[in-house]
Amino acid sequence: MYVGRSYRLLDFALWSRRSVIYMVVVSGLAIAAYRLPGTSGFSVPWSIVLVLGTTVSLVAGFKNSQVFTRANEALQAFSQITASSRLWSSFCRDFTDAATARQLVHRHLAWLTALRFALRRPMPWESLARAANVEFRRRRYHIQEDKTSLADELRGLLGEEAENVLKSPQPATALLDMQLTQVNGLLKSTSIPPQIYSELTKLIRDFHDQQARCDRIKNNPYPRQYAIISSMFMMIFCTLLPFGIVPVFAEMGKLGGVLGAIAIWLTIPFSALLGWVYMSLDLVGESSANPFEGGANDVPISQICRDIEIELRRGLGETNLPKPLPALNDIAT
Repeated sequence: MYVGRSYRLLDFALWSRRSVIYMVVVSGLAIAAYRLPGTSGFSVPWSIVLVLGTTVSLVAGFKNSQVFTRANEALQAFSQITASSRLWSSFCRDFTDAATARQLVHRHLAWLTALRFALRRPMPWESLARAANVEFRRRRYHIQEDKTSLADELRGLLGEEAENVLKSPQPATALLDMQLTQVNGLLKSTSIPPQIYSELTKLIRDFHDQQARCDRIKNNPYPRQYAIISSMFMMIFCTLLPFGIVPVFAEMGKLGGVLGAIAIWLTIPFSALLGWVYMSLDLVGESSANPFEGGANDVPISQICRDIEIELRRGLGETNLPKPLPALNDIAT
């Protein structure tokens, strides 16, 4: 998630420069088609371009609105996880012995770790593998999950218990099941009162709910029919745009003088500018549609989980705490 005041224009221009290059090439083809003898005067009626541009604007607006909803829901899920994690730690510290509290809290931190690793796994429809995103990520930031492994982190939190968890196809779910088993055992041994047992099971259910919520966002892409149609319409519009603009600037050439000599060539910068605006809107929407993939605008689940870990381990009285994950180049991961 970008946490600076705003992106620099240069950074954004470099990230989206491929759309400008495409528009410059298409604009050159439009000028050539308009001036070459075999196709002299060829253009697309401006009314067609205008209607298509209006349609593209509506589709892009709808897509970006739905993408924002997905990203906001993902952020809400981790906000709820943060609040419930604090309650879990408080109940464990206050109503169980120190050894049990440490075991329950560390297993909860292991669940957070397993959850974020599951949410960071690549999916076929995600956009992080696009050339623009790969280049931007290489130059500007990295994510914690690329620097370590789930096995190493679980072993540091769980010890020998980690091996059984790693054998499960769904480590996060297995950890919640283990939590519930231990809480049931505490009730049966009268180590905790029924009221606290009820609160702990409610929290485990909430963790299940939030995990399912995150899994739904991760495993179900923004509907591909809308995403594909939006991108297709955008490319069609941006391709036809210079062919609609070129006769407008060609008419300006009749004014004579210096402006008349270069008028038709103004098609290139103005077409590139308009096309860049439209294509950037689609690019931003597509790059924000999957809020857990590790993009620059995604939910910073690594930082959130690290902050929770520091807070909960400090509550246990531990002093050997992991370091916070600072934003790198104003990008929190």
